[in-house]
Amino acid sequence: MMPSYLLAYDADCGPCTRFKCLVDFLDAYHTIDFLPLIDANKRGLLNRIPESLRFESFHLISTNGDIQSGSDALLDLIGLFPLGRPISKIIIFFPGGKQMIKFLYDTFSRLHNASPCQLNGNMKPASNNKDAE
Repeated sequence: MMPSYLLAYDADCGPCTRFKCLVDFLDAYHTIDFLPLIDANKRGLLNRIPESLRFESFHLISTNGDIQSGSDALLDLIGLFPLGRPISKIIIFFPGGKQMIKFLYDTFSRLHNASPCQLNGNMKPASNNKDAE
């Protein structure tokens, strides 16, 4: 079966790489393929995303070209796993469920923006470095 989604992630980030490994483990149906953000950007897969946001989170790209990023992509990502669709529907139904997912993702993404996790300067545009703002 051909993967129907591509997950673009920061391959130079420890927490992001662990997230990729967790997704790969949970992807029992093998519907997701993985590509480092740098390569996805070079291939033009992230062109629909503003340059300032391309390296700020992971991106879930479907074969039809739809792109979702970060916390917005989590519910769709969860829905791809076994039992994930009912879990994501429960999260949506539960008052505050989407906000909880956003909070959890934002908390996790702070690890990505920590200095030991940053991409090297030659890969990530300096304007995207939150420490430089």
